[in-house]
Amino acid sequence: MPDQPADLLTTAAQHLRAAATAAIHDGRTTWTLGNTLRSNSPVVVDDTTTPTVLIETWAKQLEAVNAYLALLGPATGLAMARMLDQAAEALTGQDVPADEPALAVARAVLGQDGPTG
Repeated sequence: MPDQPADLLTTAAQHLRAAATAAIHDGRTTWTLGNTLRSNSPVVVDDTTTPTVLIETWAKQLEAVNAYLALLGPATGLAMARMLDQAAEALTGQDVPADEPALAVARAVLGQDGPTG
């Protein structure tokens, strides 16, 4: 893993961008809440009429989990990647505190432990 803050941010941006891009189907970058046709089970879809992405969860707080997944679809991932790129550019060569929020996001994206605020 990179040890310089700007490199960590750039690595996280690249990872997030790749994952978000891979999750796009038929050019659809946003996800929304929907229901299956037969059982009417709550799901997350990329289109309520003709979905190409359908995420069905089994969770105690099903509606809350689905709402969170819909919120964090590919469009959000791509926007967060741009934010991490901008933070990397702004923080290059700077003395960056360990609790910098952008670093917390980068660490979370990369699955690293660190300050979470």
